[in-house]
Amino acid sequence: MTGELWIVNTEYKMETAKKHIEEAWNKDKYLIITCKTGKQRSIRQNSALHLWCEQIANELNEKHLDVRVMLEHHPEIEWNREAVKSYLWKPVQKAQTGEESSAKVNKIDYIKTYEVLNKYLGEKFGIHVPWPVNDNTTD
Repeated sequence: MTGELWIVNTEYKMETAKKHIEEAWNKDKYLIITCKTGKQRSIRQNSALHLWCEQIANELNEKHLDVRVMLEHHPEIEWNREAVKSYLWKPVQKAQTGEESSAKVNKIDYIKTYEVLNKYLGEKFGIHVPWPVNDNTTD
């Protein structure tokens, strides 16, 4: 089974993809097509998420707010990027989008999840880390 990825974001690319599908159908008379809509996160956005999680982990550790204090049912564990992503980011993201994987959500969902967490961390613990911006991080 062979596969190709097509990003269709112009009329020209749409016509090219249609032509390719028709040619593949005519050749093999059998297709499996997966279609995803909505622009997914970019590599820069993923990098920004990981940087932000790391920065939040540092802030929480500086204030001695270990995982046990934040989540009340864990032994004393210092924060790291993966703990922030697993225990803070993903539960909020899942509640908002129904999706567990940060790779599968829309670009807009990153902003919404960040805003909820940033507000919560600011109001509850006095922690505010701005979303990392490097050129067009939200692209």
